[in-house]
Amino acid sequence: MFRRLIHVAGLSLIAAALLGASQCGKTSNNGVGPNGALFVTTLAVEDANGNAAGSFTPGQQIQFVLSVRNRSTSSQTVSFNTSEQSNFAVFESGTATEVWTWSLGQVFGQTATTLTWQPGETRTFTVTWSQVNDSNQLVSPGNYEAMAGLACVNSGSSSSSSSSSTANNCMPTAVPGSGDLVPSVYVSTLVPFTVQ
Repeated sequence: MFRRLIHVAGLSLIAAALLGASQCGKTSNNGVGPNGALFVTTLAVEDANGNAAGSFTPGQQIQFVLSVRNRSTSSQTVSFNTSEQSNFAVFESGTATEVWTWSLGQVFGQTATTLTWQPGETRTFTVTWSQVNDSNQLVSPGNYEAMAGLACVNSGSSSSSSSSSTANNCMPTAVPGSGDLVPSVYVSTLVPFTVQ
């Protein structure tokens, strides 16, 4: 009888741990809830007039518009280590060779911040790029890819300030590494465009 009680208690503890883990999964969800992705993150490449474009002349202003939509039926809050809430980067097409990262040279407040999306709400983040690389030189004509995302702290558990951020599904706050070129609920896919 005593052994059976210990066995039942042990099974109860295992069940509680598993249920606790699934509840923990809801609070540290990596942007995924019981109905799938909580956010849809997309990047549009536009000309200076806000028109979608895939080809630009050298030196022409390029506008990147990051859209993040809460697709869930409840409000969602995303945390950030600093006042930097998004980041944008351009790569040589088909490679991990970074050409330009928006956050380089920017100064951000060092106080943690949050943003809350209401159900169905879309927030946009827009930057303009003058086709100048990180060394302040005009880029050569060629094929490029852009990506952008929220520079978030996933679940408040770790920073996205290094290239290991893809484990957190967030955009790095600095130059993305090759391991960061993966889309997630917080990061767009790579969007191709051409400088002629």
